[in-house]
Amino acid sequence: MRYALSISRLLLLYLIGSPAVFATEMDFLKPESLCAVVQSEDKQALLWQQAFGDQRFDLAMALVGNQNIEIKRVTFGGASEATCHYKTYALARGSDWGWHLAWVSGASILSYARMDGEAWVSSPIKKLSKQVQLTGQLYILAWQQQAWIVWQGDETQAGNLYALYSADEGRNWQEVREIAKSAVSDSSSLDRLQLAIKDGQPFMVGDGLKAPVFLVGW
Repeated sequence: MRYALSISRLLLLYLIGSPAVFATEMDFLKPESLCAVVQSEDKQALLWQQAFGDQRFDLAMALVGNQNIEIKRVTFGGASEATCHYKTYALARGSDWGWHLAWVSGASILSYARMDGEAWVSSPIKKLSKQVQLTGQLYILAWQQQAWIVWQGDETQAGNLYALYSADEGRNWQEVREIAKSAVSDSSSLDRLQLAIKDGQPFMVGDGLKAPVFLVGW
């Protein structure tokens, strides 16, 4: 399948150490993969929509830091229609156990799973929130035992930031809260959101933010 070959080519180019070519391949792959290809902040993992042998479109991920690349299936039982079935998705490393994964389906349902980095088995999928209305990407920020899934509101609340919070590395999640009001600059979209630690406290910084946003638990 042409899609699978493009994924292999993408990973190979990353391994031989050509960041500029790698970025070009990510852009090139988007129309073939039907959805975007998302990269973890440390550039060691990719998440994308893959057409599998059962003719279902599901999420897949792979680590790209060694020679033995294996594509791991994240979800099962996806739709068979050849289109993008996800509005956005994100991944982040979860200390030494594996990966946090989150995605918003076409039905605007925000789901979450943990991917074990040794056994490569995902946890049961949690549907965390329904009717999530957002602008741009979903982000996962993880620090120590804490994790936040963050997004920018839709066009009616585009300056506001919302989040779900976990105090136990994603095993349990608290309800959605507005964590910052009018935090995004006018006519801007949030981009390159990442975690920053200052004086032992977690903040999020990124393009489009008026100022760093202090991350709290609830």
